[in-house]
Amino acid sequence: MLIDSFTVIAQIINFLILIYLLKRFLFNRIIKIMDDREMQITDQMKDAETAKEEAQKELEEQRRIREELQEKWNEMLAQAKKDARKKRDELVKDARSKIDEEQKNWKEAILKQQTAFLRDLRHLSCEQVCQISRKVLSDLAGEKLENQLIENFLVQLGKLSKKEKDDFVRFIGKDEQKLWVNSSFRLTKEKESEIRKTLEDVIGDKVEINFKVSPDLICGIETRTEGKKISWNIENYLDGLEEQLKKAFTEISFQELDVEKKKTE
Repeated sequence: MLIDSFTVIAQIINFLILIYLLKRFLFNRIIKIMDDREMQITDQMKDAETAKEEAQKELEEQRRIREELQEKWNEMLAQAKKDARKKRDELVKDARSKIDEEQKNWKEAILKQQTAFLRDLRHLSCEQVCQISRKVLSDLAGEKLENQLIENFLVQLGKLSKKEKDDFVRFIGKDEQKLWVNSSFRLTKEKESEIRKTLEDVIGDKVEINFKVSPDLICGIETRTEGKKISWNIENYLDGLEEQLKKAFTEISFQELDVEKKKTE
């Protein structure tokens, strides 16, 4: 088969014209469309990458916030536990302190009651001893003892100093010139006269002297005005003994109280 050169050239020219036309009217548009599409895809990919980065940043931010919240929560929880333990310790300490204080007050109250009971018991015992002593001495009092009491009383009157005599006279003056002589036993007329004479030597004979029996006295005799008294009786000694015993028992009670307090402390 023979190849027609004209035809070949014509075909080549037609192909070139077709290429030109395609390039002129189609290829540039297609390329432009493809470039635009490529740019659009590139932009979308950039936007997607940006969105991914932003999403990653947001995720990191959320993670950071969550970690901060968790850390703050842990701190708050730890602080709450610490405060709770501190409050519990304070409450326990206060409770123990109150219990210790109540125990101390209770022990002190018991100790005071015990001390008061022992003190009252000792005082009562002291009073009972003195009362028994008074009764025994009162029951044992006889004429010989009574005479001895009168003699001692008269001796005591004779030993008064001038100042004591003047004071006694002054007190008698306030009592309308009356003087009472009290005794725990009945005086004989002879003894009354002896006492009256001794008193007149001391205070003069212008004073009315009266005698009476006083059951309150124990083995004794006294002369009394409104504000002055001269006496000699066993009652005074027993009163002194009672006071000394009470004082001694009180000191013992206080010593025991101090010892018990030291033990409780």
